[in-house]
Amino acid sequence: MIIGLFCVICLSPFKSIHAQDTLEVMYYNILNYPGSTPERVEYFRTINQYIKADIILVNEILSESGADLLLQDGLNVYGSNHYQRAIFTNGYDTDNMLFYNSEKLVLYSQDTIETALRLINEYVLYYKTNMYSPITDTTFLYFYSAHLKASTGTTNQQKRLAEVLEFKDHIDNKSNVENIFFGGDFNVYTSSEPAYQSLINDGLHPLNDPLPAGSWHDNENYAMIHSQSTRTAQFGGGASGGMDDRFDFILFSDDVNTGNNGITYIPNSCFALGNDGNHFNGSLLDSPQNTTVPDSVIQALYYMADHLPVLCKIEVQLPEAQQDKYLDLKVYLEGAYNGTNMNTTLISTLPENQPFNQSPWNYYGDESNTGYLMNNITDWVLVELRETTGEANMATPDTKIWEQACLLLNDGSIINANDNDLPKLDFNISDDLYIIIRHRNHLDIMSANPLLLTDTLYSYDYSISQDQVLGLTSGYKELSPGIWGMVSGDANGDRFINQLDKVIWINQVGKNGYLPADFKMDTQIDNSDKNEFWFLNQSYFSTIPE
Repeated sequence: MIIGLFCVICLSPFKSIHAQDTLEVMYYNILNYPGSTPERVEYFRTINQYIKADIILVNEILSESGADLLLQDGLNVYGSNHYQRAIFTNGYDTDNMLFYNSEKLVLYSQDTIETALRLINEYVLYYKTNMYSPITDTTFLYFYSAHLKASTGTTNQQKRLAEVLEFKDHIDNKSNVENIFFGGDFNVYTSSEPAYQSLINDGLHPLNDPLPAGSWHDNENYAMIHSQSTRTAQFGGGASGGMDDRFDFILFSDDVNTGNNGITYIPNSCFALGNDGNHFNGSLLDSPQNTTVPDSVIQALYYMADHLPVLCKIEVQLPEAQQDKYLDLKVYLEGAYNGTNMNTTLISTLPENQPFNQSPWNYYGDESNTGYLMNNITDWVLVELRETTGEANMATPDTKIWEQACLLLNDGSIINANDNDLPKLDFNISDDLYIIIRHRNHLDIMSANPLLLTDTLYSYDYSISQDQVLGLTSGYKELSPGIWGMVSGDANGDRFINQLDKVIWINQVGKNGYLPADFKMDTQIDNSDKNEFWFLNQSYFSTIPE
């Protein structure tokens, strides 16, 4: 099952490195939460108020209500509201969950990997900064949360291996995967186990363990990295053997070691919170007193779960700050053109919110212009940018980097709907930009030439020549001597003017309002829309690379 949360066309590496930010990652088995003790959220709150992790992945969550309780009463507390969570996936055993700092991160997508026992969850995040293109130029992190089969014995070892192989097959068949983190409660007793060896050595993406390999179980030599159990007394359903197992892990791919994809593990930052190495086969509350964290945190770790959370820090490389750029564009619509500029007859019927949130555009931006205080607005247009090193015909949909609904003024200029300024590009651009203008009943056009950058302005004037549009006169026409504009008559937005558009006109003729068949853009659908625009423009079509 794949749940897409944000539309991204493609991925690309950094263009320049300048600064860094640090993210705290925490994996934590929270012992069948909420179970019969939802009040344990108080302990979870104490732990994270101390850690203030940016990325939190938990095992053994039982319900969506439990996830909400941890989010609302454990994380977004004391005036903070920046944590968000993933969509809850209800598997056939206990489940996983991701919480993340939304001031720094965006959840792009999530997926699940089915195994014989439990789901392994995939969460793809990207780092949030206005120095990147929101579509193509950012840092992606692939987080996986797993709770592998428990208990000793060859049979259980093979079951853990089978679960790991499902994960390995999943990532080996993904394209562009980078910055992989695989963690959780592995239930392995030694690094010689097949599941652990497969994670470290097999497939296209072998993983790295930042902590020592060895025979961890009941071995005092590894007391500093044990993560289970926090207790010697039996309560709450957890294990009671004291600190003698390393079950909880954070592993990561080679690029996280090298920083090749913008994320770097900070050496020596991985540890089990609250383990001071002095409580082998004992509980956290036994003497000697643990002084590595405040006593309130030790108490919270003891009562929250029988596992300790495992933490690590990663460094995010940020690109060099770029000066904002703006789009300075000019285009005319045939239907509204009056020989000098364009009419504004539609202004009383214009929708307050952008009108492209429907087929065939399927654009769901939140642009709006409440009140339309300006009296020189002709209509809405949808503006799209494509970036490529090739010619215009190489600017295919997979080169798309930006899209926004804007307002078209009667002088042909285009402005940002929300603030009535020029559309702003607040991300890195390194190659040539080609621009597409879409309208609800005129043929789409794309620039035949790259946009010119002068200081902070990317400028393009479609009106001066047929040569400004890819495809020339196949989808563009001269409106008056030396003035060119977009062709009216495409009522269904399919980039062809044909009988299908006439059918829409037939169904709307005699009506008034903001309607697709209003080809002359005067709010009235009548014979002039058909005779003066649709009939004369039947041979026109758009020529945009698809």
